[in-house]
Amino acid sequence: MALPSLLKRCLRFRLLWGLLSGLTTLSTLSFLASGGHEVLLSGSLPYLLDSGGHHPLSAPLLPSSEDFLLQPPPEACSPRPPSLLVLVTSAPEHTAQRQAVRDTWGGVRWAGDYTVRTFFTLGLPPEPSRQAALEREAAGHRDIIQGRFMDTYRNLTLKTLALLGWATTHCSGALFLLKADDDVFLNLPALVEHLQIGGHLARLPAYLGRIHWRVRPDRDPNSHHHVPASLYPEGVFPPYCSGTAYVLSGDSLAAILGAARHVPLIPVEDVFVGLCTRRAGLAPKHLARMAGSAHVPPDPCCYREVMFGVHQVAPAEMVAMWDEAGPREKPCSLVQRALGLLRCKALAWLS
Repeated sequence: MALPSLLKRCLRFRLLWGLLSGLTTLSTLSFLASGGHEVLLSGSLPYLLDSGGHHPLSAPLLPSSEDFLLQPPPEACSPRPPSLLVLVTSAPEHTAQRQAVRDTWGGVRWAGDYTVRTFFTLGLPPEPSRQAALEREAAGHRDIIQGRFMDTYRNLTLKTLALLGWATTHCSGALFLLKADDDVFLNLPALVEHLQIGGHLARLPAYLGRIHWRVRPDRDPNSHHHVPASLYPEGVFPPYCSGTAYVLSGDSLAAILGAARHVPLIPVEDVFVGLCTRRAGLAPKHLARMAGSAHVPPDPCCYREVMFGVHQVAPAEMVAMWDEAGPREKPCSLVQRALGLLRCKALAWLS
């Protein structure tokens, strides 16, 4: 009788070991799929990154009022600035994208305990005939910041400098600045909850987003992202946050704009910001819930309660996502949130 009993114990042990191994594997895969390893790695960046030595603070590179053709009215950030200032980079011809943002997440005025204001930043239209329509749009919505530079892809860095300078000059009391492209669907309540619960207010300054790691400069002169060796001779960029959407603490803007005086005007906007933050002594922090491309129809529980933002969303899709996953719907259960996140990740892997 001893032998069958021993066999039973061995069988139970093998089953238990298989179960534990499976759970460990699933937990590891879930951790990696959710970007947890990148979050941990980015937490060590302040100790690993070399800022290039100690640099004395420089005066911020600030625009003058003459550098803007159109601006929101002075009361846009007064008497009290918003807690979260959202500046959306757009193009003159992207009228439908701007309206979709206004009609959805850009119309949010409160997220948790934070007040929110959203504005659009753009340059001069290549076709001067578009300017009159832009002026009418600005007069009607009072949310357009237009710089005096041609609105081209290679001028995205100038556009970002303009929005950072405008925020520092006209909205300096904002706790956070969120920069986003006009094809990004943002979940502001979830992001604000993360900023509050994560204790970022106690650890300012902050530079948060989806980190790109070990990106090499594009040396192809025919590429939109071309960076000649004369501008950046090193072979790899330091880690930086994707330009689709990232968060900067309000008290970091002056230092970043001061660093901009000493950083080559690289025409890849998010790389330029990353180099400025590095010189300013500010390391990026990874947000795994700031995702890549969206998938429509969306999973409501994923986009409403889990993800902070997704990009490459067309205007009609943005409205559909808002109707499907907007804050008016009932909360999701823990199981629904887990399944929603799994679906989002699976679609991202397959795309």
